[in-house]
Amino acid sequence: MLTKQSRNVINFMVACVNEFANKFGLSEKEAFDYLHKYNGIAFIKDHYEVQHCLSLEDTIDDLVAVCKNHGGFLT
Repeated sequence: MLTKQSRNVINFMVACVNEFANKFGLSEKEAFDYLHKYNGIAFIKDHYEVQHCLSLEDTIDDLVAVCKNHGGFLT
């Protein structure tokens, strides 16, 4: 059974993936695959406590920077 904290992190990840997909015209699967490949999913998980306090727009900007630093190409 998932803890409340785990559910909150998962829900936030889903929201971030959906917003990322919308911003870049990707499907949710394409967005997830990209974020996973370039460490965006790990970033959300590791920095949830700070990121969920920011706007989704700021979090997406942070994800773009993290992914770019790990070889990503979307800007």
